[in-house]
Amino acid sequence: MSLARTCTRSMVLTMVLTAFAVVITSGTGLALDPSHQYDATLNQMLDAVHSGSRDQFIEHGDDRFKNGFSEKMFGQLVQLFGQRMRQGYDVTFLTTLRQQDYMVYIWKLAFKDGKDDYIIRLAVKDGIIRGFVIR
Repeated sequence: MSLARTCTRSMVLTMVLTAFAVVITSGTGLALDPSHQYDATLNQMLDAVHSGSRDQFIEHGDDRFKNGFSEKMFGQLVQLFGQRMRQGYDVTFLTTLRQQDYMVYIWKLAFKDGKDDYIIRLAVKDGIIRGFVIR
């Protein structure tokens, strides 16, 4: 694959997922939750990308997340990552960040094909998914 095509895919992915990112700056914090309580939720969301199930992907999101993550955008996510996921991947929890009223959980996504890894950010407020970004 050419560098131009790789950059274009990366740019499309960033544009698609940034549209749903919770833009958060420093502000009031919450108590740090070091648990990995959202591992199962993330695994369900990644399984949904793998299988192409948008309903499963948005299940734990708030209405804004559900309505904002259109079929077309989910299809782009599946197109960009579905094949690589079918070849295998590992997810490693890295840390949490307190950002305004959100807890942001961060994982490393490493594919078995040995190509680029990604960082996944899952923004949560009141136990509900408010944002998902993969870069």
